[in-house]
Amino acid sequence: MRHCLLLLFLLATTGCGGGSSGGSGASGGLSQRPDNPDCVAFSPLAEVRLTPIAPDLSFNAPTQMIPHPSLADIFYVLEQSGTVYRLNLANNQRSAVVDLADSYTLSRCDECGLLGVAFDPDFAQNGFLYLSFTEGSDRTPTSVVARFETSDNGQRLRRDGAGNLLRTDLLSQRQPFANHNGGHIAFGPDRRLYIGLGDGGSANDPGNRAQDLSTRLGKILTLNADGSPSGNDVSGAVPEIFAYGLRNPWRWSFDRQTGDLWAGDVGENRFEEINRITRGGNYGWRCFEGFEETGNSCENSGPFVEPVSAYGRGDGVSVTGGYVYRGTSIPALQGSYLFADFGSGTLWALAQQQDGSYQRRTLLETGYNVASFGEGRDGELYLVTFQGLFRIDPVLEDTELPEQLSETGCVQASAPWQPADGLIPYTVIEPFWSDGADKTRYFALPDNTTITVDETGDFEFPRGTVLVKNFSLDQRRIETRLYLHNSDGSWSGYSYRWDEAGSDATLVAGGLDVDLGGQVWHYPSAGECTLCHTSAAGNSLGLEVAQLNRSFTYPQTGRTANQLDTYAAIGLFRQPPTSSQRQRTLTRSTDTEAALADRARSYLHTNCSHCHRPGGTTQSNMDLRITTPLGQTGACEVEPRNGDLGQTGAVLLRAGDAVNSLLYLRMVAGQDDRMPPISVNVVDRQGAELIEDWINQLESCN
Repeated sequence: MRHCLLLLFLLATTGCGGGSSGGSGASGGLSQRPDNPDCVAFSPLAEVRLTPIAPDLSFNAPTQMIPHPSLADIFYVLEQSGTVYRLNLANNQRSAVVDLADSYTLSRCDECGLLGVAFDPDFAQNGFLYLSFTEGSDRTPTSVVARFETSDNGQRLRRDGAGNLLRTDLLSQRQPFANHNGGHIAFGPDRRLYIGLGDGGSANDPGNRAQDLSTRLGKILTLNADGSPSGNDVSGAVPEIFAYGLRNPWRWSFDRQTGDLWAGDVGENRFEEINRITRGGNYGWRCFEGFEETGNSCENSGPFVEPVSAYGRGDGVSVTGGYVYRGTSIPALQGSYLFADFGSGTLWALAQQQDGSYQRRTLLETGYNVASFGEGRDGELYLVTFQGLFRIDPVLEDTELPEQLSETGCVQASAPWQPADGLIPYTVIEPFWSDGADKTRYFALPDNTTITVDETGDFEFPRGTVLVKNFSLDQRRIETRLYLHNSDGSWSGYSYRWDEAGSDATLVAGGLDVDLGGQVWHYPSAGECTLCHTSAAGNSLGLEVAQLNRSFTYPQTGRTANQLDTYAAIGLFRQPPTSSQRQRTLTRSTDTEAALADRARSYLHTNCSHCHRPGGTTQSNMDLRITTPLGQTGACEVEPRNGDLGQTGAVLLRAGDAVNSLLYLRMVAGQDDRMPPISVNVVDRQGAELIEDWINQLESCN
């Protein structure tokens, strides 16, 4: 049996050194490519698998997928930028129904744009289609729910004689900030239109709007199909309010069998919630997050409805609500509520127990940014991700993960502290901060496969690849992380904890904190891996041209050579990196002989840009890649969206003023607010001082 695991959260994430030339063949670091029969990724034990839908079509930031009310194989897919596509799964072809951006000024903030769609219950007779989107200012957008018309069974939206879309606004709500816009809409079994809106944004709901019954923000609302209020059971509330006390209800659904309303509510910085929403219920925000009080002022609020389930930052950062499974292809999931996390990509099921409680279990580490779920007319479920559309199917076979590192095939079975013969060691120029640990790194390619270098210089690895990273403190082995590129295209990561004797390591189930002689070391859960190993950053992070263009002494041969030249010489590349790709090389942040700006930007590229880049998983629009000019990073004089850490007037980056720059302040903040979000038990003092010095010497961002 072939075994493997996943290099988890910090895995191949940046390295150390300088680097340019080397040789080829015998003059390179390795004489030949090693055979690798054993360290090959497999699909780990899971209850489900993902089947790509329309794999030849690409969607730009898709936000929702719903079926046509009556036509088999026809789905509608929304893009955040404003396009509604009609997708035919029978032939994998699509056509554009409308692009709202052609007619309206849609807001462009991270949580803005086209967010929801619903068909009228009487669509066959009236052709009404409802869309939820944001218009106007990127900083203070307006949330709109509008009714549009079709006369061709949903192929195009109707226009008047002047070419204007036939649009009837049912709801318009000004947002005080750019984030937490909610935007999901759906008709309930009572034939009323339900609308979800977030609390208005910023951090900790500064206006206490989720508890304020005079505003629609932080609520689930109901309207009649004509837009008139349908009434509620909340005394003293505006008539549209169905339920309140929500922070940002991102994706919710009705159980097609029971009519129950299930919602995922995105948390602040500690817990994500799953709620069953009932008429008149108060779900606690900003007084509670998960099951715990927040410490915010909450006089005259309550009683509160507790969530059905909640999870913390060890499992993810932004919940995506799903559906109660009522399909037939996966009988074991019947009646379970499926949901996911946008950041970690973990797919879970909630199943009710005999005592009435709910137990959460992991179905799959998808490795994708899950933006939404879809439910077919047959009850089967789909995932809408920024990496594509997928149907959730039963697994074809189960594979047990090895409990011991020595059984994975990625190390010497009799000496697991030594890599298997098929592994290729590497190092990086600027290493990711890992609470002061020392690291060694390897990758293993399936035989007869090659690496593709994309236009940005990131390595794209073939399926079956395994990345391996060893961690040690004070020369003591403490952890080995394995990162798999699974057979279905997803990535997943696993952590092995070394025993006291250093003789073998055992698989860690979930996250774990251990005191290692006065320093608490965090063994990440599988879900934490993809919080940093984002698909936007190429998943493997440190394995990129800018990091690997340096010399390395290979222990197999004792020869020192440039890593990129060595890989080319032994045939690892489909096409070697171009000369222009090799020109942008990182600088070691501790190299005091190098320019301060190069050192600082290399540090930020390594430790921050995996999330802070286009397509990343944060609410900030920052792009901290080293290839982005400072003035175009979206950091300079930009106000924060998630609080100022108590430093009134602080911005993301203020030239010449580190004390008022959150880019620096986050590095030295308390553990709950510190960046990067993993390996925060020990502050990187040297790195923080570097960023502080760099900001203070900046005269401008130009």
